[in-house]
This record gives sequence, structure tokens and C-alpha cells, in this order.
Amino acid sequence: MSVRPILGLAAVNFFLADVQGGLGPFLATWLAETAHWNPARVGLVMTISGLVSLVCNTPAGSLVDRVAWPRFWVAASAIATVAGTLALLPARGFAAVLAAQIGAAAGGALMAPALVALTLAIVGKPRFPAQQSTNQAWNHTGNVAAAGLVAVATFSLGAQSAFWVLAGMAGASGLALALIPAASIDPARATGHAAEDGVSLTRVLADRRVLGLGVALLLFHLGNAAMLPLLGQRMAAVGHGDATRWLAACVIVAQVTMVPVAIAAGRAAGRVNPAWLLLAACAVLPVRGVLAALAQHPVWLVPVQILDACGAGTLGVVVPILVADYTWGSGRTQTALGAVGTLQGIGAALSTTLGGVLAARIGWGAAFIGLTLPAVFALALAARLLSNVPPAAQVVAR
Repeated sequence: MSVRPILGLAAVNFFLADVQGGLGPFLATWLAETAHWNPARVGLVMTISGLVSLVCNTPAGSLVDRVAWPRFWVAASAIATVAGTLALLPARGFAAVLAAQIGAAAGGALMAPALVALTLAIVGKPRFPAQQSTNQAWNHTGNVAAAGLVAVATFSLGAQSAFWVLAGMAGASGLALALIPAASIDPARATGHAAEDGVSLTRVLADRRVLGLGVALLLFHLGNAAMLPLLGQRMAAVGHGDATRWLAACVIVAQVTMVPVAIAAGRAAGRVNPAWLLLAACAVLPVRGVLAALAQHPVWLVPVQILDACGAGTLGVVVPILVADYTWGSGRTQTALGAVGTLQGIGAALSTTLGGVLAARIGWGAAFIGLTLPAVFALALAARLLSNVPPAAQVVAR
């Protein structure tokens, strides 16, 4: 295989790292510092935009499956995400912020299946686990670079510079996409090689392995998604220095740790049942929540974010691998990935409201302890998936 498409894929993942989630955890801090929003109001707007994202996830995956133009969909999702994020700059009212976040959420929903489809289209199924871990390593490296730029830029130019870092990364991702020759993209591999007799959408989505994976991710993100935004809001509330720069430092710590975690997870996924990695990721979350509840000084955010890197970094590698294993040959791989993303999004959307309400009514420490409880149920579901080893003899290796 030519080196050029692999290099292009690496560059795309590097530059899109800062684009995919929009402002991500910086949104809560931005609204708390510039618009003086309280945690409950921040949580509400993040929940609504999260609901929009989850509604779009499955249709986005289906669109990528039905119209196999992964390079085009990657570009379209980046443009939509950046446009929605930049619209936050003049926004202060609830309606304006919500509208901007809805646009960014719709673009972000398309990006995950588009990137997985682009990877499969270039390398095929046998090389997918190794390439997915490489993608994630470049993605996290890009997040480190972007967070570093945000930290430096906000020190000299103010919090608005985070928006322009994101826009610049998006423009660079477009140039990286141009490095990937169209001839290197196989549309059949992008969708998981549709079976000749056809596989119904209902049959794919009713697979107990897909459902179990989706519900486990729902529970994981119900506990996980609100933790970093709440940490940022707590710092802003108690006045521990500049919360935006502290949050940038947190992101850098997590993303640096995720690079070796992603590489190790990719190697392990090729040797053992990937559900073991899902189990390990879920086991990390309760420890992180308890530590976050006890931590008061910002320096404790370092171990908290290292734990986040171990859990979320592993999931970023293993979830697309599991979905591809469970659905390969159906022609519905990206649709299933979108459906799993929908369940994951439900948990993430509810998490921000749950965390915000808990923090506002019973305190910061109780909020973090409450967010750890869903992880226990996620652990149980991940353990059940261990008995569902993908039938390797039935996987189409193309």
C-alpha cells in the first residue's frame, strides 16, 4: 500500500482532534466566565445539544453507509462543527448559544462514522485494529498540540483565541484530506462489505452484542461526561486562578497519556477479546470519581485526568473495533456505530444535567460521587460481553 494515504489519514486525525468536539470542556468554562451562567443552566444547554447529537448519530451513520463518500463526509462534518462553534462568539442569550451548539452537534455526529469509514476504506478489516489505535494516537497528539496553543494564546490574547485555534485546525484538516488519493478509497470496505442477500437494519441493531455495548457506553458516559466540565466550573466558582488555562492543562495531561494508552489498546485488541479492554475502561471510572470528589487543589486534577485518559483513551480504540467485529459483512457497520453513539450520547447528555443539578443542590463532592454509580452497571454489562467472542471464521477479511 502507498504511504501517501496513510500519512494523509494520520494528518486528518491530528488536525480534526480539536474540531470533533467543538469547544468540548471549554464550553462550560467559557459560559461561566463570560456569560456568568450557573452550573444548572450550563448543564441544560449541553444536555439539549447532546440530545440533538444523539438524534443525528444513527442517521449520520446510515448516510455514510448508503452514500460511501467518506472523505466528503469528513470535510462536511468539520465545516458544520466549526461554523456552529464560531457562532458562540457573539452569543450570550440562551437561544443563541443553544442554536450554535445544535449546529456544532450535528456536524460532530457525522464525524465519527465518517472517520471510521475512511479508515476502513483505506486499510480494510484485517489492518483496522492497528490503524484505529494509530488514528487515536495521532488524534490525542493533535489534542495536545491544540490545547497547548489554547493555553499560550489565552494567556496573551484572551479566551476567544480558543475559537481561532479550532478554526485553524479545521482548515489544516482540509489540506490533509487532499493528500489522500481517491484511488486508495474502497467504498465497499468503508461500509463493511454488504452481504449479497442483504442484512436488515433491524437485525443489526437487535444484535445483543451491539445492544449490550451501547448500553454499557450509555452508563459509562452518564458518569463520565460531566466530570471535567464540573471540575472547570468548580475552579471558576472557588477562584483557583484562571479556570480556562487550568482546564487546558488538564486536557494536555489527559491527551499526552492517551497516546501510549491508544497504542497499547490497539495491540491488545489484536490479541485478546476486545471486550476485556471495555471492562478495564469501565473499572477506572469509579476510582476517578472518588478522587475528583476528594480533590480540592488544582494539582489533584493531574491524577484525575490520567485516569480519564486510561478509560476514555481505551474506549476510543476498542468501540469501533467491537462494532466492526459484530457487524462486518452486513453493510451496516457505520449505521451500527451511529446507533451505539446514540446510546453513548444519551448518557453524555444526561450526565451534564445530572452533574449540574447535583452540584447546585447538594455540593460539588456529592456530585462527583453520584456520577460514579452508573459505572458499576457498565462493568456488569462489559463482563457479559466477554462471552460474546466474535466468530472470526465468519468475518470477511477484506
